[in-house]
Amino acid sequence: MVEALLVAALLSVTQFEDEEADVAKVAVPVPASAAPSTEEQNVGDASLVSLLDYQIAQVTRTDVASGRTRVSVESNAPAPRSGSFPVRFFIDNTTGPRQVITLRLEGSVSGSRHAVVRAVELNAGERRTVNVPVPAALRYGTVTAEGPGITEHAGASMYFQNTYEPQRVVLSVSRPDQFEKFIGKPPRYSGANVLVHPVPPAEAPDELAAYLGYDGVVVPDATTLDGLDEAQRRALEAYVVTGGRLLVGGEVRSAAMFPMLATIRSGTNDYGFGRLLVATHAPPGGLEVFREGPTVMPRPPPGAGEGRSGSPGGNGLLLPQATAPLGRFLFIIALFTLAIGPGSVWVSRRRGPAALLVTIPATALITCTLIIAYSLIADGFVVHASSYGFTLLDSKQHRAITQGVTAYYANLSPPKATFGPSTMVVGPAEDAREQYMCDLTWKDGLTLGGDFLPSRTYREWGFVSVEPTRARVVVKQKGNAWVVQNALGAPIEKVLVNIDGAWFTAQGIGDGGEGELKAGNHLQYVASVANGRFNVEVPRVVALDELRAHQFLARLEGGGLVPNGGLQVQRYAGEHWVRGEFEE
Repeated sequence: MVEALLVAALLSVTQFEDEEADVAKVAVPVPASAAPSTEEQNVGDASLVSLLDYQIAQVTRTDVASGRTRVSVESNAPAPRSGSFPVRFFIDNTTGPRQVITLRLEGSVSGSRHAVVRAVELNAGERRTVNVPVPAALRYGTVTAEGPGITEHAGASMYFQNTYEPQRVVLSVSRPDQFEKFIGKPPRYSGANVLVHPVPPAEAPDELAAYLGYDGVVVPDATTLDGLDEAQRRALEAYVVTGGRLLVGGEVRSAAMFPMLATIRSGTNDYGFGRLLVATHAPPGGLEVFREGPTVMPRPPPGAGEGRSGSPGGNGLLLPQATAPLGRFLFIIALFTLAIGPGSVWVSRRRGPAALLVTIPATALITCTLIIAYSLIADGFVVHASSYGFTLLDSKQHRAITQGVTAYYANLSPPKATFGPSTMVVGPAEDAREQYMCDLTWKDGLTLGGDFLPSRTYREWGFVSVEPTRARVVVKQKGNAWVVQNALGAPIEKVLVNIDGAWFTAQGIGDGGEGELKAGNHLQYVASVANGRFNVEVPRVVALDELRAHQFLARLEGGGLVPNGGLQVQRYAGEHWVRGEFEE
């Protein structure tokens, strides 16, 4: 037994050294010219995926509850492979009172039960379609609805249509016939790889989380945008700016809907992390209409037998707390072996064999106590975290557009984490591996349950957010010199600014502090250990694209602008890049 433990420890140490070498290989300078192209990131062949070759999703309605208030749910909608998408509930309260209806969708993911809950306040006599964003991992489940006007429960089950590569899932904000007219050809229901889910404009989702999973969103008639309410327009714009693809048919008359564009031209408009495509008819090509995979790709913990570098890409885990300190544990176990072996012989000779009935259990208890005590001293009761992120700072709209990944580990699970209404948590999306999710409650934002971070379990979560902020960088001239003031909410490790075509750099500026800018470009993007967790477009847009006049690029310390859900964490590592326009 002891020999087996020694062999396991030696193998673990060897594997750890190999991983450190892999990490060193990842952290190398990546000039803009070396950034992988968009085409290299695309999966599949354009000849296999074309918007012209589509089928309309054959959805059905299932009764959930009845009484004075009736509730039904849309079933068999196509489910994206990653991100999140909306489950559509239809509530008829025409004969019911003013009330709060609680909608609950519960399903099993990787053998564990999880629930998504939303409470909706309804007026008497109101009819409403309610979109409940759910993670893509939740492919089937049971649905319930509770409220004063509900007296009969149907106990409904619902399911979603699974999709596989090279299939793409598209949301069309239109009726089916409008989408068909825009495409110019009827749908094909045999072998078509684009699954289109049309929803009436009045029922379009009004939250970013409801769009994140879709490979593309189509608005066949641009005038539809003018009829959306403000929340729906903000959600669509947030989808595009966080990496989505929005195809609009016709001319976008209100440029205010896309405030980061000075003018909206026909064709492809780069917009934040995503693209806005404007055309009078559907493009005949393939993959440009669809996003090149999710923008954030957290990794699941290694499976059995995979070791620390088991996740694809070989980047390993982002927290050392997630691995057992085998060397120290082996030392304690070796002491235990000596005490039980030679020690028991010594006790038996001195005190007699009967004494072993006391010394052996006592030795085992002391050993277990030492292991537990070491774990408590080393890890404590705090949440350990490593966070990496990329942020576009939109100073004109006072918002931060962030893509982030955070790795967590804790001895004790925190009770909950709460995020803003325009933040969505993204779990790993791998068809060949177990997927995990957590309980979600939608109420004035997103609240995650304790299974967001189970005790003594390594978890990586991705974050996509568009949240209001007053974070900014201010550049001022003092005499013949330029100074930069840090109001980003985190210490600046180094910042580069472009002042009228001239480069200036400063470093080591605390939050709320000021530093002198020195001439020259001394900030170089270096790919971190978490670089493989992001779509290639994310670091390109923030850190690799040319810095235009009146812009800054900063590398931050600490938590950066990645949402943390209100958790108090002890940070092990992190790297955050922020780009935006500075103030004067």
